[in-house]
Amino acid sequence: MRTVRLSYMRRRVDIIGVGCLLALVTVIVLGESGLADPGTAVLVGALVAGAVAVGVPHTFWLREEADGLTVVRLLVPRRYAWSEIRGLAMEFDEEEETSVHRVTLRLRLVDPPGRFWGPLLGRFDVTDDDRPRGLEPRALAELFALFGRHGLPVDRPEFADDVLHTRGLPPTPPPAVRSVPAGPVPTAAEAYAGAPGIAEEETSLAAGRNAAKSPPRKRRAHLLRAAAQADRIALAGGDADREQVVWARISAGYLCEHDGVTAATDDDARSYVRQQYLDWRRASADPRRGRRDGG
Repeated sequence: MRTVRLSYMRRRVDIIGVGCLLALVTVIVLGESGLADPGTAVLVGALVAGAVAVGVPHTFWLREEADGLTVVRLLVPRRYAWSEIRGLAMEFDEEEETSVHRVTLRLRLVDPPGRFWGPLLGRFDVTDDDRPRGLEPRALAELFALFGRHGLPVDRPEFADDVLHTRGLPPTPPPAVRSVPAGPVPTAAEAYAGAPGIAEEETSLAAGRNAAKSPPRKRRAHLLRAAAQADRIALAGGDADREQVVWARISAGYLCEHDGVTAATDDDARSYVRQQYLDWRRASADPRRGRRDGG
């Protein structure tokens, strides 16, 4: 059993904010209840803020076990079997207020599919060209090494290899190619039976154009629905409208890219869309199919 500490991905400013909020609540409760005079209440609040700032970063870790990983956040554990884990997702972005480039790390799960859906491990700063800043914490190298030991891919192996190299650890293994579609492929009639009308779906998609800034599940669902919509429009024209066929292929490619999968042909990509759309609609209709914690 090995444990990788994730405290280095917790920004002090975020922890201080939590500590200050708890301290304020403590002061208000003590003051309003009369359990302490104002001076004592403020002192207790300051102690609470200090304890949170020191202690909370150490309540996050990842534990490697024989049959899976346990993600612990704020001392609350959640276990994932190896069969549920597809790899490590790395999403790079830039904060609008500070222009600081950061990377978000998540587990990438088999179900639901998608590159950026899974429990949040943390965020940390990177260079302006999305590279490691230098000698990153040993824990980050240990995190990448953990996935390498189990043959699980990371989204940016060159980033991981830079970190591993500076710590004298072997590089990540070559990523396995995931070819789609896998398993039975529904016909278009089966995939889109009971789906909203094309015009209705077009209106709904137009209202959600900002899905790129939405939580991972909504972002992936928007891509999937848009690909299915393009596929249905092309099918409605009997695949005779060249422009619509091209757009259907492009939209299917966007979904494949997002999910980190490879389709040998354009037809395979469109078949993958139908397969995933049917699975998504079934999952949406059945609340018993549990949802993963997105962090």
